[in-house]
Amino acid sequence: MFATYALGLAGNALLLLIVLRALNAHLFSRYRIFYGYVVFVLVTSLTQSSIWAVLGLGSPAYYWAWHLPNLLSPFLLIVILLDIVRRVEPNEVFNKRLLIVPALVLGITVVILSARLLDAQEDPFFRYQTVALFAEMLVSIFVYMRLSGRREINLGKNLKGILLGVSVLVGLQGMNFAHLVFIGTPKEVFGFFLQFFYFMALSVFTYSLWSYEPVTVLAAGYRNRLEKVGEDLEKAVRILASPR
Repeated sequence: MFATYALGLAGNALLLLIVLRALNAHLFSRYRIFYGYVVFVLVTSLTQSSIWAVLGLGSPAYYWAWHLPNLLSPFLLIVILLDIVRRVEPNEVFNKRLLIVPALVLGITVVILSARLLDAQEDPFFRYQTVALFAEMLVSIFVYMRLSGRREINLGKNLKGILLGVSVLVGLQGMNFAHLVFIGTPKEVFGFFLQFFYFMALSVFTYSLWSYEPVTVLAAGYRNRLEKVGEDLEKAVRILASPR
């Protein structure tokens, strides 16, 4: 239990460090959506800590202060992921195609959530978090598919770090929830890893956003050489894989 609280305090310290470093390095204006999420989480976490210190963990105020912000945070993470694609995709492609995916994901999430909430045996907020993690996973896969083929673009340390941190958070928290649901992990262990994986993601954010490193587009000549290397590798693989 002490380790869980210690990780929570360390997470708050990292959140504050991320905000202070962004102010010092003038990064807020460059990644408004991401830093909006960070500020939201920091204010939420400090509020929860204050309520816990005054009223205790078992108070109704702490229950609502913990769960209500979690209704919004999954949507913020999805918007952060889509913002990465928006920075890379041409505007016309983004406007016509990209918005279809989050609309479908959120629609499916609402349908599944509504069906699952009909069963009142479990905490509805817990069910919401489980379904929201699934939606975040789908969006993470979509973003990977959109960016993996863009060899001519270097995302830079900032966007790579944001993408990696969100992926670590979504993937490992998904495993944590799955262990709780299907294997029956004790709540104390679940709570520890909830904080631990979150701390890991914040550590990635802190390192990758320490200084500004924007997206860069490779020069045409270098891009052509990369494409040629890719074609040669594909030919080599086909030759090695072909029956003899």
